[in-house]
Amino acid sequence: MELTILMENQMFTLLAPTKFRLAAIALTLGIVGIANADEVRLAGNTKGAFDAQAFGNTNNLLNLSYSNSSFDNTTVGGLLNFGGDPTPGTNFNNLGSFTIGTVDAVYTGHTFKLQVNFTAPSSIVGGNSTVFTSVLSGTLSNGLGGVFVDFDNTPQTFFFTNGASSGSFTFTVNDTSLAPSSSASITAHISGAQSVPEASSLAGITAGMLGLFGMIRRRK
Repeated sequence: MELTILMENQMFTLLAPTKFRLAAIALTLGIVGIANADEVRLAGNTKGAFDAQAFGNTNNLLNLSYSNSSFDNTTVGGLLNFGGDPTPGTNFNNLGSFTIGTVDAVYTGHTFKLQVNFTAPSSIVGGNSTVFTSVLSGTLSNGLGGVFVDFDNTPQTFFFTNGASSGSFTFTVNDTSLAPSSSASITAHISGAQSVPEASSLAGITAGMLGLFGMIRRRK
């Protein structure tokens, strides 16, 4: 049942209780649709190791060295690229950098492991409450007067939750090439990042909207 009344030359339509609930749910779904577009902050740090070496802030293999990095950035449209300029010792927003002098050694057959520690989002499913660690492997080879690092480029999908929202993102690392006497950053790509409210948060939104509609109905 609906009742239309005229107040101060304006027309108001009072919805029946069931329609109030439906309207609240519809508005809540609209809010959820907006939440689907929420961007995701990604922060953390990296370490590397050649062959069987332990992970450290820096590592060396013959005339080739790796310097770690930190990153802290937010997706745009669910996308984010890590590709900051190589600055050994102070790398930022890349996954670390390689530096090489003259290529007078054989690197083919050696390996490199990259450890990526995500500290944000704060809780990634599969890790603990503060840090999630992913280890990416690569193989080294000489070629075209430089060194090529061939990473496993298989995309990895991570799921996260922090009690109020949850979501996922896909992480892919790119191969790296170095010319003699140069530095090059390790780059990566984030795609499909999204964050949506948890079920408990949606229930709170729905309850709040029902209360708001009820208050408006009583006033009218």
